[in-house]
Amino acid sequence: MGFWSDLGRGISSHGKALEFIAKHNLWLYFLYPALILTLLWLGGFASTFALGDYLAEELMTATGLDSTSEDWTGMLGTILRLVASIALKGLLFFLFASYIKYIVLIFCSPIMALLSERVEEITTGKAYPFHFGRFIKDIGRGILVTLRNMIIETACIVACLFVAWIPVIGWLTIPFLWILAWYFLGYSMMDYTFERKRLSVSQGTSFVRKHKGIAIGNGFIFSMLLYIPFLGVIVSPVLSATAGTLATLETMKEEEKV
Repeated sequence: MGFWSDLGRGISSHGKALEFIAKHNLWLYFLYPALILTLLWLGGFASTFALGDYLAEELMTATGLDSTSEDWTGMLGTILRLVASIALKGLLFFLFASYIKYIVLIFCSPIMALLSERVEEITTGKAYPFHFGRFIKDIGRGILVTLRNMIIETACIVACLFVAWIPVIGWLTIPFLWILAWYFLGYSMMDYTFERKRLSVSQGTSFVRKHKGIAIGNGFIFSMLLYIPFLGVIVSPVLSATAGTLATLETMKEEEKV
């Protein structure tokens, strides 16, 4: 299959995934990410506001201004503290929101590993007896792969900051970073199948590079779903994990026939 065929499969597999979830009554899997999301948003808001206030106080201490003073310095200190607090909270919340996709992937790793296994059992009829040690190992691998992808994506973002100011080349950094994010998200969704097939990380990476269109298409839909407030983060992990499993199994089956 070529890139565009793989891309189409990565995108269209979400429609198949929705039908698959409905047909086999897998709705229960949506409850876990809903709970995780609620806790993350509550914890994220609380941490963001607490850290923002703390940093604002540290900034006030560094400047030597006292917002409790009754002269003009007190008024200046009050304004500076308010502006710093709002700016810092906004920045921290932006960073939190930017990386929430990876935070969700890490915390949802256990349920998505089970879901992907269940999808394969239904699709192929091959049962995977539950083994706690293997289950923990698979979760660990899923988390490590997610962290690896997050670090690589972050390094690419930092590198792009140095070329973003260059005419023409700099204009390409934004679409490049979008595609890169989609690729790594799709990679994470496909890796649950690689775990069960006992492929090493390097073997899984080779498969994804060969079929990068599937990963990009999967990650594209995942990212688009995230733009739906609240509901998107609940739906995207389950739907994309199912889609990634179906697309990967289908591609592997085709390659076995070649």
